[in-house]
Amino acid sequence: MASFVLIPTDPDNADLDEALRAQFGNAAYRLPRGEWLVSYEGTSKQLTDMLGISEGKLGTVVALNFSGYWGRASKDIWEWLKENTR
Repeated sequence: MASFVLIPTDPDNADLDEALRAQFGNAAYRLPRGEWLVSYEGTSKQLTDMLGISEGKLGTVVALNFSGYWGRASKDIWEWLKENTR
């Protein structure tokens, strides 16, 4: 699976939150400031097309693919990353 971070540029994007929870369940993780980590087999364009982001249905969102990570965060974030990234 590929790893993505979705960054909503609209504050409090509840529609995005609902769509990601419904579509991905535990394969999506909401960060404290509203960004999402998503595990998805496909490209960033395919991900945004599938969710309706490309058509503007979920506000404005930037989707980035990533292959590495490092930093300081809560234990649950590290556990999610370990289980859901390559």
